[in-house]
Amino acid sequence: MGFTFKKFTIEHDACAMKVGTDSILLGSWVQTNNAQRILDIGTGSGLLAIMLAQKAQPTCLIDGIDIDFAAIAQAKDNEKNCPWALQLTFQHTSLQQFPIGTLYDLIVSNPPYFSINVSANKAHSAKNRLNARQTIELDHPTLLQEVTQHLSASGKFCCVLPADVAKVFIVDAETAGLYCMRELLVQPKPQTHVTRLLLEFSRTKQTKISEKLTIYNQLGHYSKEYIALCKDYYLSF
Repeated sequence: MGFTFKKFTIEHDACAMKVGTDSILLGSWVQTNNAQRILDIGTGSGLLAIMLAQKAQPTCLIDGIDIDFAAIAQAKDNEKNCPWALQLTFQHTSLQQFPIGTLYDLIVSNPPYFSINVSANKAHSAKNRLNARQTIELDHPTLLQEVTQHLSASGKFCCVLPADVAKVFIVDAETAGLYCMRELLVQPKPQTHVTRLLLEFSRTKQTKISEKLTIYNQLGHYSKEYIALCKDYYLSF
């Protein structure tokens, strides 16, 4: 069974990483503004690319890349069945092998973030899931360095990461010449710790805008802020 949104459906049975809250949050939070070229790194089922196609300019072209062949095949199927197929292109390639030609106004990624767990990897898990979750094929300094090669002078780079990983990532980003200009701190419920950070980077250092969002309220229902953020996508909002 796929995941049905207001304007499209995402089939994800062939993908290592299924449709999840992290990508839905990121896709809802990212501002496409007047971007004419968007790149989704590690696109998986194509969810982020298709979410951004819904709110981008009709002239905007969106590329999604992934090292998982099965995921790209599924992304192409999802592309054909959504209203923005002419704006979307999905390619089976690594970021490191993706040619540097076109510069992108916006780059997005829900990147791998677990450090490599050798003992667990020997015990279980399919290779495509390990690559999607752990920094095996794409560590964060490499990701950031590649992003700077593909990002236009005024472009933005957006990603979602666990709170503890995000702190190091922000420092690594500055080393690569990217500065965090906007962040959303996400906590599952009131009184719980912040578990995720949504981050927006640019090449220009400026005062950072920091906001917080709680996904569920005290009663365990989606919060008003979460509904307001994701209302253009969730079928039930």
